[in-house]
Amino acid sequence: MNTTLMYAAVFIGGAAGSLLREVFGLEIPGLPFLTATFGINVAASLVLGFLYAIRHRVHAHVLHMGAVGFCGGLSTFSAFMAEIARFAEAGSIHVLTAPALEIVFGLGAAVLGEAVGRHFYGGARA
Repeated sequence: MNTTLMYAAVFIGGAAGSLLREVFGLEIPGLPFLTATFGINVAASLVLGFLYAIRHRVHAHVLHMGAVGFCGGLSTFSAFMAEIARFAEAGSIHVLTAPALEIVFGLGAAVLGEAVGRHFYGGARA
């Protein structure tokens, strides 16, 4: 595998995911009991689940571009943790509910994405 091409694929995917996150982050307001990054992180989980399902059907560079680059750039753990810290500083009960909801919905989105990938592309081959 050509390492330079793999790094380039991650770079391109990461740039696209980061730009999309910034656009959506500015356009989609958060709800009081969720983080502002909730929808973005759940969407990234959906795409990642889909890519997992088709991982044996695409070139490794495409997988790196999508999973590591795009999903890594789109999702944001650091912003999520900063938002949880703001809930904690405010003494909000949402310091508990927001992470729980994001984890549950993120896992659900990943499972749904994998199911869609398996349905349309016959699933991953072992």
